[in-house]
Amino acid sequence: MITLGIIGIVASLTMPALIGNYRKSQTVTQLKKAYSELNQSVKISENEYGTMDTWDFSSFDNALVRADYFFQNYLSPNIKILEICFPSSSTCWEDTYTLDGTKSYINNDDNDGKMSFVTTSGYSVYFWVHGTGDGGWFWIDINGAKKPNVMGKDVFPFIMTWGNGKGDDYCDTKKLGLFPAGLDCQTSLLSRDDLINGTSVTQAKGFNCKKGAGASRAGGFCAALIMFDGWQISKDYPW
Repeated sequence: MITLGIIGIVASLTMPALIGNYRKSQTVTQLKKAYSELNQSVKISENEYGTMDTWDFSSFDNALVRADYFFQNYLSPNIKILEICFPSSSTCWEDTYTLDGTKSYINNDDNDGKMSFVTTSGYSVYFWVHGTGDGGWFWIDINGAKKPNVMGKDVFPFIMTWGNGKGDDYCDTKKLGLFPAGLDCQTSLLSRDDLINGTSVTQAKGFNCKKGAGASRAGGFCAALIMFDGWQISKDYPW
């Protein structure tokens, strides 16, 4: 009985850590899968439409038409899609919250020019194409409609840039391709401390990968932090 009691105590102490490590591992695995599939789709599209530096969607005046054209020609032929929401709706994308527990700005009540879709792999994507026609934002919910729908836990923003790759927000010049927000800059690459605190980049402060930041977009740089740390969720990650 004493032995069983000791085993029970040890199990109660170690199980939470094991479960936490498993969740972290699953998060990284799912995030890498979604990122890989979207990247692969772009590479396949380059074979048909030319390299990304030649893409230009600036001739599309309507934001939703621009997004739909990109989706129909550059994404959907190369990714297995379960459901499409045009424009975005809760069928494909649930309301998203920040690390601080407030409703984020990535929701269906602001879906002008926004589309979303669900893949057979289980993740959802909410995206729009910039009016300049040279890139767009791609938000990934790695487990679709399942909770928690929180930035930095199962929702992660990425930026895809093509065409002239000019800078906006916190970048001087964008890298061509798909990168997590915070690692998409060609120059002025943010440091690890910037990704956590947003201390030196004014426009990036709201994307802090940190709890208690009081930011409307808290958690926005968390995918960048995971990739920066070698596709690992480190001990100081705001889990």
